[in-house]
Amino acid sequence: MSRYVVKVKRGIAVLLVFVLSIAMSGVQSSYAGQKVKLSRTKLTLKVGEKKTLKLYHAKNVTWKSKDSKIATVSKKGVVTAKKKGTTKITATVKKKKYSCKVIVLAKETVNQTPKPTGEPALKVPEPQVIWEAGEKSGTEEDFNRYFQIDMKDYTKAGEGTGLGTIEDIHYTSKVVGGEREAYVYLPAGYSAEKEYPVLYMIHGIGCTRDQWYSMSLNNILSNMIASGEVVPFIAVLPSVIPKDGVNKNTLSAENIKAYTDFEQEFLQDLEPYIKAHYSISAKAEDTGVCGLSMGGMEALSLGFSIREHFNYIGSFSAAPSLDQSVLNVNGWSFAPKVVLVCTGTNDSTVGENPYNYHMTLLQNGVEHIWYLYPKGTHSDPVWKNGLVNFLKRSFR
Repeated sequence: MSRYVVKVKRGIAVLLVFVLSIAMSGVQSSYAGQKVKLSRTKLTLKVGEKKTLKLYHAKNVTWKSKDSKIATVSKKGVVTAKKKGTTKITATVKKKKYSCKVIVLAKETVNQTPKPTGEPALKVPEPQVIWEAGEKSGTEEDFNRYFQIDMKDYTKAGEGTGLGTIEDIHYTSKVVGGEREAYVYLPAGYSAEKEYPVLYMIHGIGCTRDQWYSMSLNNILSNMIASGEVVPFIAVLPSVIPKDGVNKNTLSAENIKAYTDFEQEFLQDLEPYIKAHYSISAKAEDTGVCGLSMGGMEALSLGFSIREHFNYIGSFSAAPSLDQSVLNVNGWSFAPKVVLVCTGTNDSTVGENPYNYHMTLLQNGVEHIWYLYPKGTHSDPVWKNGLVNFLKRSFR
């Protein structure tokens, strides 16, 4: 195990120590020794709805409902709303109890205009549920059901799919004191006459904007847009690197400082440039950020430090060094629509850090998606899977 000096808090030139595990043979989804924690302490359902509660890091759990007329709970923690009211679900393990307040609301009815005699009433289809934020967390079964995809469907050149355009741009950064570079993905048919959502994509430490670019990115984004899985959007791939280029020592102070300074560079230089040169929406509801490895840490930092700025936050195989106190939405006027955190079970580079971020979000009551990529390492397959799953749930 090695120690590396990093800056934890942005804007303050203080180096702290963090640990990267390089000797682990794999990261197990059980995370033995972690604190027992109930997935939710408050749950709101409508009559007829079901949600699953989980008691993390515990076995032989006994579930009980205080009032089964309002809501029942199965042996596996599945809560079923029965009638309007409030009750409490309790999970007991080794004589210790963990409680969740359950509020059941009346089932909504759809008012429809009466049809003339002989014509059937319109049926309103219920939306397909493909995930449950914060509840389907960490098992291989959940991955296979909700997150497994055939990446070839996204990386291959789709027949009849119009590829987007990737532009090479340079902008001046007053924060860094020099010229900066980025790629900008424009969807097929891009028009300055309409506004587009925008996604900022951050690479890992020791790399450049080319890391994301090299992952068949044009095909992935263009195929998802063409299939209707996401609406047309613009993606920005900055190079978060030192002024004089990437230091060959990956975890050098210079490479780390580029991430430490990036929040201010983003706010003062990059985002204003993109807004001035491309037709993007200025609304937070249309703005997202995602990243891998150190970029995954940076995505969480930007997403939660710059309050009410991003509606979509994706973090794949996130590195350590994040000040986890920022992982909350206290005082926000809205919570991000999508926060997704994932990692591979065999990622010995970042170890349990993504899981720790997930647990902090859970403890702070931030609705989010957490999943593990079975046998995944610190590599492209995990990151491309994370990107596709993140986009499937975002720009819609």
